[in-house]
This record gives sequence, C-alpha cells and structure tokens, in this order.
Amino acid sequence: MARQQGFSLIEVLVALLIIGIATTTVSVAAFSHGDARKLQQDARRLGQLFAVAQAQARKADSSIIWFYDTQGYRFAQAPPKLLLPTGLTQQSGTVQTLDFSNSSPLRPRSWTPDNAIQVRIEPPGANVFNTEWISGPLAIELDDGTTTVRVERLGNGQYQVKQ
Repeated sequence: MARQQGFSLIEVLVALLIIGIATTTVSVAAFSHGDARKLQQDARRLGQLFAVAQAQARKADSSIIWFYDTQGYRFAQAPPKLLLPTGLTQQSGTVQTLDFSNSSPLRPRSWTPDNAIQVRIEPPGANVFNTEWISGPLAIELDDGTTTVRVERLGNGQYQVKQ
C-alpha cells in the first residue's frame, strides 16, 4: 500500500491561518500605543534638554526660559541679569529673549504625538532655568488626551520619566 507523504492543502491553510492570527495579535499589541511611546520619548528628551538648559544658564550667566504650547516647545535665553519672579517670566511679553539656532540642542521642537499636548508644571510658572545649581520645574505632566507622562526632577537636579 502506498503511503502518503507531505501535507494536504487543508492542513497547510490551517497552519497559515494560525500563523496569520498570531502575527496580527503581536503586531497590534506592539504598535497600538504609538502615540504613548512618542509621548514617553518626548518626555525623556525634555528631561535631557532641561539638564542642558540648566548648564547653559550657568555657563552664560543668564536665565533660560522654556516656552511651550500644545504644538511644541522652545527655549530662549533671557537678557543677562533679568530679575523677574518665575511666575511672571512667561506672562511678560516685554522681555526680549534670544531663541537658540537650529543647530543647538535647545532649538525649537514640535511634539511628536499627533494629538495636541497639554502641559502642567509644578510649581506653576517654574519654567525658568537660572544660574543656581538646581532650578527649573519640579514636575511636568504631558497629556495627549489618552496618555499622561510625568517628568520629575530628582534631588540631584536630574529628571526622571514616570508613567
């Protein structure tokens, strides 16, 4: 009696169906949180840029101000010896600031998620990095409507991203 070798067409189709379902499940799980991943990436970059802004403020002996809105953010250097309270610095439209060039790490940037980003700073108005060793915000929350990421300043002046 002749013995059959190989697989039948039905067996091959069932195997391909199982592989397709498994691949789809893995890819949906891996890529469904794209905006959340982008927001975390922005938060990590922001923490690094805050350290750069603090170092630049000490080096230039003038404050660096972080401006932000729902579309992006930028850093600007305040004139030397600007003596405004932190809460008034962002609200004051009369302060002449110098934006950083596009080759600088502190250049203007857009948020990478597609949604508009809401920013909350603790304490409110703490968007200034001055010549002190540790200055700037204690915590920042970035919210894109579905995900919130928190960037906190540690005791040593470094920033840590938390979910």
